[in-house]
Amino acid sequence: MIDLIITIIFGLVVFISIPILFSLEYYARKSKVIAAPSVPWMRAAVIDALRDELPNIPENPVIFELGAGWGTLAIAAAKLCPSAQIICFEMSPIPHFFAKLRAQLGGHKNMTFVRGDFFKEDFARADVVMTYLIMPHMAQLKPKFESELKPSAIVICNTFPVPDWTPIKTKLVQKAIYELKVFVFRRSDV
Repeated sequence: MIDLIITIIFGLVVFISIPILFSLEYYARKSKVIAAPSVPWMRAAVIDALRDELPNIPENPVIFELGAGWGTLAIAAAKLCPSAQIICFEMSPIPHFFAKLRAQLGGHKNMTFVRGDFFKEDFARADVVMTYLIMPHMAQLKPKFESELKPSAIVICNTFPVPDWTPIKTKLVQKAIYELKVFVFRRSDV
């Protein structure tokens, strides 16, 4: 009897896991980015950069997270800025679902989740944009930032900066063998 129960449980795990893995792989190939959360110490560095910029942004800001993945950074931003409207963009349905679920279970009512391609969104209302995207995406975003972001908008980049923009702040983050940077840009200063 125990063998049957173990076989059924194993079968259910495999039955559920395989479509999830295929979905993650499909959207990773489609977007050319794996929906992986940032490591806690880099997430903390981005949140510290956001905290430092709070005096320079409106009282009830609109914060976009592009490629929100599993929602770890967006939830940290929602905790730091409870009066902000956090808009999380994610293409992959599995991370999108779990991020939305985590936010609901955590009682974060200031978060909105958009499942889709953020390149098709209008960035005009964003006061802050947070990214953890690779260089080809940052290069694609540069003209969109330049044409749509308001001059006062802040862009905070984890590891990969906006090409050819000059940051107003750069924070070096060292942890074990890793040496990464958080870049802060003001649209009017690039």
